[in-house]
Amino acid sequence: MKKINITSAVRNGVLSFLLLLLIACGENSSPEGRMRIKLEDLRKEMIDSLKKQNTAILDSLSKIREDLRKLEGKK
Repeated sequence: MKKINITSAVRNGVLSFLLLLLIACGENSSPEGRMRIKLEDLRKEMIDSLKKQNTAILDSLSKIREDLRKLEGKK
């Protein structure tokens, strides 16, 4: 009877350990995973910044075109 209880306890311990290993294997658990997350965040920030800069440039070009049309109309 004691062998069955010990075997059962060992099996439960091993299963618990394996479950813990599976849970701990997320992206945040390794340096590579954390670096990948940081790089993705940086990439998103850069894309947002480039979109804002692109919008500002297009607005400036529109104003320059408008000013040029006004100058051409005065001639």
